[in-house]
Amino acid sequence: MTPEAACAGAEPFQDILDGYFTLRESLRQMMARHGFQWAWLTLRHAPIMQIDGLPPEAPVPLHMRDGYAGFIDGMMLTVITRDASDLLLHGSGAWRWLDRPDATGLPQDIRLGEPAYLTGFGLSARPIAPLRRISADEVLGEARDVMRDSAAFRPFSA
Repeated sequence: MTPEAACAGAEPFQDILDGYFTLRESLRQMMARHGFQWAWLTLRHAPIMQIDGLPPEAPVPLHMRDGYAGFIDGMMLTVITRDASDLLLHGSGAWRWLDRPDATGLPQDIRLGEPAYLTGFGLSARPIAPLRRISADEVLGEARDVMRDSAAFRPFSA
């Protein structure tokens, strides 16, 4: 299938990613919820936290004594489902750490600090629920807003 043919069936959607899980796990859950095989997403103003040594499945502690917090200011991601438990995640974005200005990287196991709103286009074998559908213009408007900060974008993959 050519990329043009694949994108022809992509549906615009919106969703809220669960907070407190790794970004990768939150996206895996979203892909499963929609039955997506592929999605292109925009994410803005997402609180993030890094807690060294915390396993991905562990609950987030009530206090951040051993970690640091920040924000994803804007990010564009492509997500491809490999199987029910695994996916490829590639994109670029701008992020910042609030209490560690010297830290520039975004760890692969980064956690969302709170639920995060996203928009995008997804390919699914089943119809997207009407409550999650939005117009393509809304998704592209979000993308334009995210791209305003693209000069500061850095690559990210997990």
